[in-house]
Amino acid sequence: MLASVLFGFMSHGSADIVWQQLPPLPDDHGFGGPAVGVHNDALIVAGGANFPDGPPWAGDPKQWHDTIFVLTHTAEGQPADAWLVGGQLPKRIAYGAAVSCPSGLLLVGGEEDGTPIRDVYRLTWTPVAQQVQVESLPPLPEPVSYLSGGLIGSTVFVAGAVRSDGSDRLDKKVFWSLNLDHADDSPAPTWNKDLPAYPGSARHKCVVAVQQLGSGQENLFVISGSNPRFQPDGSPDLEHFEHFTDAYRYDPLANQWFRIADLPVVPDPRKTVDASPFAQSRWPVAAGVGVGIGQSHLLVLSGSTGRYITLPLDERPAFPNTVLAYHTITDTWSVAEPMPLGVVTTGITRWGDRFVIPSGEIKPGVRTNKVQAFAIESSTASFGMLNYSVLGVYLLGMLAVGGFFATRMKTTDDYFRGGQRVPFWVAGLSIFATMLSSITFIALPAKAYATDWKYYLAQLTILPIALIVVYLVIPFFRGIDATSAYEYLERRFSKPVRMLASLQFILFQLARMAIVMYLPALALAAITPLSILECVILMGVLSVIYCTLGGVEAVVWTDAIQTLVLLGGLLVALGIVVFNVEGGLSTTVDTAVRDGKLHLADLDFSWGSWATTTVWVVLLGQFFGSLYSYTADQAVVQRYLTTKDEADARKAMWTTAWMGVFGSSLFFAMGSALYVFYKAHPALLDVGMRNDSVLPLFIANQLPAGIAGLVVAGVFAAAQSTISTSMNSTATAIVTDFCMPLHICRTDSGYLRLARVVTASIGIAGTLTACWLTMVGSAMAIDAFISIIGLFGGAVCGLFMLGMLTHQGNAVGGLVGALAGFAVVLWIMLDESLAINRFLYAGIGTITTFLVGYVVSRLTGGARQTMPTGLTVYDRTPAPHTPPQASLLEHASR
Repeated sequence: MLASVLFGFMSHGSADIVWQQLPPLPDDHGFGGPAVGVHNDALIVAGGANFPDGPPWAGDPKQWHDTIFVLTHTAEGQPADAWLVGGQLPKRIAYGAAVSCPSGLLLVGGEEDGTPIRDVYRLTWTPVAQQVQVESLPPLPEPVSYLSGGLIGSTVFVAGAVRSDGSDRLDKKVFWSLNLDHADDSPAPTWNKDLPAYPGSARHKCVVAVQQLGSGQENLFVISGSNPRFQPDGSPDLEHFEHFTDAYRYDPLANQWFRIADLPVVPDPRKTVDASPFAQSRWPVAAGVGVGIGQSHLLVLSGSTGRYITLPLDERPAFPNTVLAYHTITDTWSVAEPMPLGVVTTGITRWGDRFVIPSGEIKPGVRTNKVQAFAIESSTASFGMLNYSVLGVYLLGMLAVGGFFATRMKTTDDYFRGGQRVPFWVAGLSIFATMLSSITFIALPAKAYATDWKYYLAQLTILPIALIVVYLVIPFFRGIDATSAYEYLERRFSKPVRMLASLQFILFQLARMAIVMYLPALALAAITPLSILECVILMGVLSVIYCTLGGVEAVVWTDAIQTLVLLGGLLVALGIVVFNVEGGLSTTVDTAVRDGKLHLADLDFSWGSWATTTVWVVLLGQFFGSLYSYTADQAVVQRYLTTKDEADARKAMWTTAWMGVFGSSLFFAMGSALYVFYKAHPALLDVGMRNDSVLPLFIANQLPAGIAGLVVAGVFAAAQSTISTSMNSTATAIVTDFCMPLHICRTDSGYLRLARVVTASIGIAGTLTACWLTMVGSAMAIDAFISIIGLFGGAVCGLFMLGMLTHQGNAVGGLVGALAGFAVVLWIMLDESLAINRFLYAGIGTITTFLVGYVVSRLTGGARQTMPTGLTVYDRTPAPHTPPQASLLEHASR
């Protein structure tokens, strides 16, 4: 889905953690261990404990609380000026796990007046009543305090530990879960205690957060924690307290734990203590807070190191204000900018575009009522005059190409088929560029960076596709001397079948053009000083000019140039990445192999594997997806018809195939190299960035002047190639499939003028739609439209296969089969219970259309007796020789 990378292109020169203070809590003493979360856009802080009468070292007692405080947003979306009292908890509770979920804020376990409890409550905010409702949920198996928790899907997980009778430490691990989908069932469900225990020592006060892996699968991360020791009389044995620096992740699908990188060695920022004995020690973060940021980062804020726990209580230093960033893809830690005030034993929650940390303990026995919040803000790197010059030369060159070929446009055959004088290698590079958008330019390296090379096998399906195209498809289109791919469907079936397929293509391309301009503009605006709107207008206007003037010949030649610019820029960038890895190419390859980044296939053939990216799903899905593109997509088929003869068309397809193998290798190698580079330099990653931003990030921050301009020109090239192809091929379909059959014009020169008007109109419409997207800030509606219209792709491919591979296929069978193929894929897409990988949609649509079409055709009498010869594999005829300058008007009349 194109929208899946929508925000991934928003990479900037740098990303900063920007802090602000929200209104303080009404209690001047603040709280330790409050429940913190969000429901119905309200920030909730409930319960907690403090020392209102004086510090603990003076002998004053701790008090537990039951008040629920609420902070709302104003009508303008800003935090309100003051907190509300939203109600009371049933008990005075602190030090439980707090987990925000769609149905409310869960408060799990904790202490009541110092005694662990097993109660579980759900807090829900009712905006109209301005009250928090509290209801009980299934209790824990046993009382536990200092739990930490997280939510994956609809299941809440909690981790901690308890102390058995007679033990001098926490010796019993706690890792339980509750499925909230059934939390309100009767009888009430119980917590699942049969999960595997986390590795390492038993602990509480661990940092727990949820974040995705590179695959997109959410995992639960358990980091650090502590284990107190006790004397025989029950008093704390401070000398033997343990604070841990190990960390783990739990994969709920595999039901398995994995160890991740230990916490790093961090310089102690506190100046009031002598940290030299710990200079080489790793950094514990017990009782700190953690949260997933972006797609692949975890932030761990503050935490107790336990290093000074044996000092008198009033002499212990404040808790550190360190912020650590863990990256789930590279499995690395880095130190981020510090927070204003270090706090422990509190919570963190996302509230709108902010992450909020209310109250907490700033040093042993001392709380704060301050409410700290931060957001991730980005800034754009400087582009530079040299980069502008490189980009400007490229863009002017594209205009010059369009102007040159405008002088050669004499007939509609020149405009739509290039007079069939395009060299095979140019046509081949043009097909490659047509199938490669700037989205692919950025998304494929990002896929290899985030996961591995499983999707590379999908790119290799171009080789068997090339065999089918060369020996089956090209002879048909050259044999009927087509201009539009859908002419074949009229000759084989009927005019309605042709028009249905052509209309699907036109609608798809019109919407796709806007997306293909808008999404690259996000990337270009992120790595250049140009705005998104300026990038859209620049790409759209240039494409309209050279495509309208020079027709398909200008398009294919600029495609060829753009392919060389794109791959050349990427090759140079790849060399720079490898050069900046210590140890060069050998280290890059060794690290990628060791970390499994070159893994090619998952050999899973189980019954449920159709929902995964196992090898058969990837290969079969990509094969049928490509089969449509190379056999039934006007944008590609048109290139087969621009060469002088069938032999050159075949050479063009083989050029495309081998360029696809080479180009894909380059894209995936770039992704693996970026992984190795950022594994060695994790601090250079923007905190909170999306995975699709990794190549724009490298371009903006690491490439030298001039080279960055070349790579940005490559992004422009990929975008313009797709845009110009959509413009010309859509205009071809409109003129040849609709205007010519209706005899809109009387002369070929009239159709040539009409073709230019239609081309320009399509380009302007696409550009205006993309401009509209920049103002509304979302491509979701158009993306949904593309997804639905794109469902016809498999059906149209099935129509071509029905026509070419069978004698019996007829118009009724073709129409019924196409509608059946569309309906089946739409049903699969909408029924989430089927869980079929999207890779398989095209194949399902193609096969359904073919089978249903064949059966219906047999039931309705088979093919018509008057069907011309040369339209199936059984009676194919050699391609005729067409005079190079024949007009399409003459062609249509033959």
